[in-house]
Amino acid sequence: MSALSLDQELTLVELLVVLLGIAITWAVFYGSERAELPGEARIPEGSVPDDLVIDTHGRTLR
Repeated sequence: MSALSLDQELTLVELLVVLLGIAITWAVFYGSERAELPGEARIPEGSVPDDLVIDTHGRTLR
């Protein structure tokens, strides 16, 4: 037999689900103030020409 009644178990599960929802919400939005939003990107200087050399370092399709 369980140490908790059925009502106590349901209340405990409800509380844990609410806390889990709060934890997931915090994890998703933690650090989001540093995200680059649309319209906040740096506009490149028009007088500076683009690089003519393509950077091929990094990931490849192979």
